[in-house]
Amino acid sequence: TSLRCTRADIAAAFPRTIFHTETPIVRTAPAPLMLLAGHVRSSGYKVVLTGEGADEVFGGYDIFKEAKIRRFWARSPNSTMRPRILERLYPYLKHSPASGRAFSQAFFKEGMEHVDQPYFAHLTRWRTTRRIGQFFSPQVRESAGDWDPHAAILATLPPGINRWVPIGRDQYVEAHTLMTGYLLCSQGDRVAMANSIEGRFPFLDHRVIEFANRLPPQLKLHGLTEKYLLKKSMTGLLPDSVRKRTKQPYRAPDSQSFFNSGQPVDYVAELFSAPAIAAAGYFDAGPVGKLYEKCRAGRAIGFADNMAFVTILSTMLLHEQFILGHDIGSGRLTPAQTLAA
Repeated sequence: TSLRCTRADIAAAFPRTIFHTETPIVRTAPAPLMLLAGHVRSSGYKVVLTGEGADEVFGGYDIFKEAKIRRFWARSPNSTMRPRILERLYPYLKHSPASGRAFSQAFFKEGMEHVDQPYFAHLTRWRTTRRIGQFFSPQVRESAGDWDPHAAILATLPPGINRWVPIGRDQYVEAHTLMTGYLLCSQGDRVAMANSIEGRFPFLDHRVIEFANRLPPQLKLHGLTEKYLLKKSMTGLLPDSVRKRTKQPYRAPDSQSFFNSGQPVDYVAELFSAPAIAAAGYFDAGPVGKLYEKCRAGRAIGFADNMAFVTILSTMLLHEQFILGHDIGSGRLTPAQTLAA
């Protein structure tokens, strides 16, 4: 069964999605899954199998490829040939971070001096998301003080992690940040349970994880072939067109979903207005206004702008729904509706 999901569908489902995630999110991807879960439930199903964990356990994500190339490059940082391997990444992205040679080399070289840190693989991603901090209000910046997110991450890691193989370190940080805090929570269980759907995750069976943790790295990331052993195990069971295709992330349009020919969805225009931003107090209305106009004009093509836009919008929706008690597309019953029911 295929479910067609348009940008307008994402915009319409986004407030209800945020009501159920109960936390700011940086991408719109949970909204289509909210719609898919509703479609599954209306088709009469209550339990689904899903694949979360396969990429973390068997080395499927592009971040593991990036890190492997960057570590290779770090052994000869002045090489002009080693970073060329980056050009083999992201063939499915029109605006790939590796599409422009000068830009990609500058982007991926940053943080190279931290190659021995257990969070090395994640530095490029974190640098992109940290741009959101540029939009914080002076009060929020002051309350954050000199808090160091890298030190906070290090404090959560197990002793001796620096002795692990590099991909093992990368997998651990990925599983304990993005997977647990976002994929399994906001993008998984909450949108499923909002539609009375229970998700089951066979790749997160502890026996599967224990088996995978004993594998040599080349059976996970073989050259730049991700999930190598898992793909080999499916020989004869899946068509080669499926088994051998390059891993692609699950993505959805972000800021583009909330504008139609430059016209914003009603609730978006309201939440991004200078009075609303100032009254909430989380963000600086000046920079937010410039970002809003950039997105409205369709000029936000990079991850950083889109993540900042979705983060601000989801935070403002949370403020309206949970702090002010306004019902913006949450799908919940108001007191009057409850009484009538």
